[in-house]
Amino acid sequence: MNIFNHFSSGASRSIKSWRWILVIWSVTLFLVSMLALSMRSGINGIFGKSMITEKLVSGFNLDAVVNSGAGLQIIVSSFRTGFFLVVLFGLLINVFFNGGLFSVLAKSDSGSANAGFFEGAASNFWSFLIIGILVTLMIALAGFLLVGLPVMIRINSVSGGSSAVMKTGFVIMSLLLPVFLLVADNARAWQASDLKRNAFRAIGQGFKNTFGHFFSSWLLMLIMLIVQSAYTLLVLKIAGVYKPVSSGGIFVMFVLIQVLFLIRIWLRTWRYGTVTSMFGSHNSAPPIQYN
Repeated sequence: MNIFNHFSSGASRSIKSWRWILVIWSVTLFLVSMLALSMRSGINGIFGKSMITEKLVSGFNLDAVVNSGAGLQIIVSSFRTGFFLVVLFGLLINVFFNGGLFSVLAKSDSGSANAGFFEGAASNFWSFLIIGILVTLMIALAGFLLVGLPVMIRINSVSGGSSAVMKTGFVIMSLLLPVFLLVADNARAWQASDLKRNAFRAIGQGFKNTFGHFFSSWLLMLIMLIVQSAYTLLVLKIAGVYKPVSSGGIFVMFVLIQVLFLIRIWLRTWRYGTVTSMFGSHNSAPPIQYN
């Protein structure tokens, strides 16, 4: 099976998992709404019904906040804990949902894409968490050595350092990023298809499957990352152009953001489904059957 067949299979698997994409979107929206409501309540508590509130409704006014008497520091300290908790819970929930997604994506070719999502999410949680932490540390270390260190040397160097070294580091890191993501996704795909929960063995299998079929796997992931990056740039461009000035415009903007976010979740699920399809073609292990 060539990579285009895997793209097609991944798209089909992700479409069959539309219910769980909606679940992920709903939970994420709930978490963000909690933070937004907390911020709104805090601002109202600080400013009350003064004219400053009207200024904030028409747009964020930094001078109004700094000169309010309460000051920017109070606002930041008020929401720092809440923001940290929302981000932390968001990351943990993302790991949980990834476990469910890989479970249903691995079985979607058999017509049972909606079975065992939460069971797979729960059973894969700790393994997926460890896999995510290990791969993130690998990416961070490679990024520091290839990008961060040359930048620091250039900043602290009297001569300014060599820009060629920095550019080379950026290029190498860009080429290595698909490899790290392939290791992570192949590790998750292996873990979702195996009853034994062993994150370190899963990482080993991730490296094995990645380098066992390196060029086709790397090209597949590179294309997926280009698609996701192009979509992100498109979203940023839309957000920069569209500036609502009325309540109706704000509502349209809210709906548009939710649609764009749903597409982003689907693109990520498509990537998982594509890697799962390639993993399945290289490994003939039967899918897990959930009761």
